[in-house]
Amino acid sequence: MNTFKNHAGFSISNSKLQVVEINCTNNHFFLKNVDEAFFNEVIDFKNDKETKIGSLLQSAFDEIVLKNPLETKFSSFTLPQELFYITQIPYDNTLLHDDLTEELKWELSVLYPQAPTNDLLIQYIEIEKNKLVDYNTVLVVGLNRRYLKIIKNFCYQNNLKLIYTDNLFLAAERALNVITSSKVIGLTLSAYYSSNILSLIFSYERKPFLFKSIRVNNVSEIPAKIVKEINTKDKKIAPDQIDTAYISGENLSPALINSIKDVTTIDFIQYNPFEKLTPEPDIYNNPFFGERYNSFTSAAGIAMRAI
Repeated sequence: MNTFKNHAGFSISNSKLQVVEINCTNNHFFLKNVDEAFFNEVIDFKNDKETKIGSLLQSAFDEIVLKNPLETKFSSFTLPQELFYITQIPYDNTLLHDDLTEELKWELSVLYPQAPTNDLLIQYIEIEKNKLVDYNTVLVVGLNRRYLKIIKNFCYQNNLKLIYTDNLFLAAERALNVITSSKVIGLTLSAYYSSNILSLIFSYERKPFLFKSIRVNNVSEIPAKIVKEINTKDKKIAPDQIDTAYISGENLSPALINSIKDVTTIDFIQYNPFEKLTPEPDIYNNPFFGERYNSFTSAAGIAMRAI
């Protein structure tokens, strides 16, 4: 039985708010809205007051719903990669949940001495070993409660029901999984770029097993960063072993994509997160749907999370 509720996915960066709204009728998924609005000024998440961030979010939201009001109150959000404390480490799978959580919190405090450890919300994903990685690992994700509070306040003010909050590149991976669900896939690489952070996920037979986030100073560095990450000595991966590669995110020009393909010798695909959705009639004339779909993978992915 399909329990999907009409759902709006919001993606927040430091400069804009994006939304993807999906409606479900008779087990069929429709793309209701795709839009974005820039903030009146760039948000400094770590230094701006919560009231200022909330005000900037509200102005952008008002601009979006003035053009096309939401039909749903169920909403989920992605936040910028820079707000998360992330690491992937080997782990002892005999530990109980509470013991493992404390161990992972300690690991984050060592890797990120500046992190407000006592104020972090910790989630983790257990990853089983495979023929490419011969030990169990765990992906640890920490987020300051402050940012969840901002989102909750925003939802309260706008009569929205908060369902999920996630990292933008993990949400984009969800969109990729939905559109490739019927395809046979071996070893895949997916890349996401936003706000000077390049995120990579290696998956084998649809199961992610390696996560990396790399800071870059300029988009021109992306091709070399990908090559360096693939060729790291502790990985049993060569470019010709990768069956399929995907990329999405912001500021990915055709020239940059061609450069990535040339330097890595991998044919990266800029995928369309709306591929499995039926657009409402008005959406066909929306330039975000027809031309800039690849920059909406995060908002689409969090909207699809309940599918």
